[in-house]
Amino acid sequence: MVYVIDGHIDTATAILRQFRLFSERSDRNHVDLPRMKEGKVQAALFAIYPAMSRYNLINGLDIWFKLVDDPKNELMHIKKVSDFDKAKKEGKIGAVLHFEGAGGIDSEFQILRLAYRLGLRTMGISWSNINNYATGMLFQGPQVDRGLTLEGKNLVKESQKLGITIDASHLNEPSFWDLMDITEKPIFASHSNARAIGPHQRNLKDDQIKAIYDSKGTIGINFCASFLDKEMRINPDPIDLPLEIFKEHIDHIVEHADINTVAMGSDYDGATVPECMFDCSTFPKLFDYLSDTYSKDDLEKIGSKNLMRVFSDTWK
Repeated sequence: MVYVIDGHIDTATAILRQFRLFSERSDRNHVDLPRMKEGKVQAALFAIYPAMSRYNLINGLDIWFKLVDDPKNELMHIKKVSDFDKAKKEGKIGAVLHFEGAGGIDSEFQILRLAYRLGLRTMGISWSNINNYATGMLFQGPQVDRGLTLEGKNLVKESQKLGITIDASHLNEPSFWDLMDITEKPIFASHSNARAIGPHQRNLKDDQIKAIYDSKGTIGINFCASFLDKEMRINPDPIDLPLEIFKEHIDHIVEHADINTVAMGSDYDGATVPECMFDCSTFPKLFDYLSDTYSKDDLEKIGSKNLMRVFSDTWK
């Protein structure tokens, strides 16, 4: 049995848009409590998305804490690494507070420090947009050749000083390399794949994979169909990608880094995913498929241990 820490889900806001309850099983979208239990999901990074303005952050925090504090949802707010095991022992699902972007943070970092005290433990510097700190890989229009600003570099330093893990997913290449030049701790890409397999510009090039490996970080495999697909089809219907495509992305990262550089980062409730992994209850199917190639120890690293190692090295 392989337990999973999912490095990125957008469930906190998705359930509101879909008028469903997290505590009740649904056939809509990808994540709820019953399906997480069925999929052996030990914990997940519940993103506040997109955290591009102060309003988004405040509204997102309100939504996030209403979700996590509701006893019917059986969630535990994860603030330290030992909380993962504590949640499992108490039969709860761990919830890590994650900002998908930092655009709503003020330049004096007062909100950053307050958010850390509220339990923020992981953060991307930019979503697929441009903010005061960094530039994201844009989904539309020409890309912008702009890396981390001086304020962005200071944000990284302050975040790492506090004990917040920096997420490189969504960054454009100049911002990514500026981040790698200044980081003093492991970096993770919470939901990105290998561009050599799937040519989507949100995926990582081989030298970026190697840089994350060199930082002793890890990369969460994104289940978005257009990120996985070799032809980069946008929301193909029906989505008929096989489990083999997940393995190809994993194999490529292992080949160009090592087994410690692969994790899970599904992007459930925020992306269109292949039918073979239609929701979070299907994680055991993926790990059963991978077991023909990878050992139980390898699968445990991919499922949860690699992310926990990164958190151990970056959290206080």
